[in-house]
Amino acid sequence: MDTFNYIKTVDVKRDSIFYSVIHYKNEILGFCRDRYNSNSIRFVKFNRHFDIVDDNAAMIEGEDPRCFIHRDKLYILNNFFSRMTLFDYDSKIIIKLPFPGKNISFISRDDELYIIHYIKPFIMYRVDLHTGGVHTVDVSENGRDEQLLYRGGTPGYKLSDDIYYGYGHKTYITNDDILMHDIFRWDVDFRGGKPTMEIKDVVQPSNSRCICDPTSVIKMDNKTFLLTAESDKSWFCDQDYITNVYQVM
Repeated sequence: MDTFNYIKTVDVKRDSIFYSVIHYKNEILGFCRDRYNSNSIRFVKFNRHFDIVDDNAAMIEGEDPRCFIHRDKLYILNNFFSRMTLFDYDSKIIIKLPFPGKNISFISRDDELYIIHYIKPFIMYRVDLHTGGVHTVDVSENGRDEQLLYRGGTPGYKLSDDIYYGYGHKTYITNDDILMHDIFRWDVDFRGGKPTMEIKDVVQPSNSRCICDPTSVIKMDNKTFLLTAESDKSWFCDQDYITNVYQVM
């Protein structure tokens, strides 16, 4: 079972939220929602200590960005509800995605790009970014989630040639009427005739807030780190918005 060791709280621009980080062309790049109630994605750059060294690299329209590399190219997901797009970091081309909803997760596997549309039931597509073709992937069933408890978060990261993992957020309301977002892990196994999805519980960070959304995973110095977007209340109100770094143990 994964556990998370608190490393630091990132010193971010006030009211900005949802920082996703990635290694690309010898830089550590980050992308965030510029303000909790805005539809702008800000580009930033980090050093190896998770300090922001450039807080104003560029801006594009969007919210809750995820970032991933496919065929050696960096893409940023604009996760705007039911109007999702991908931004090609180098060419600046915007690619429309024909999917409703939000909180999707990408898996880049060899030359194929997969999208996890829903966690439970497990629904996945294979996408060709050049032609716009979308193909349903025949997957193994893993039950239903009538309350949409399990939602996506990070992209998928490679464990082996056939197994990829990521983190999502489990959304529920406590008996005291408090909205909670807890971290969970998912594993997708491509072995066999149909890909399978396994949902795994994790130990929540001891200092995490009520809202704790995993945004991205990055490896440095043989260590694995998870970044989170955290707050005490639901978003879209004036409060502290926290970006934490945890080492995955």
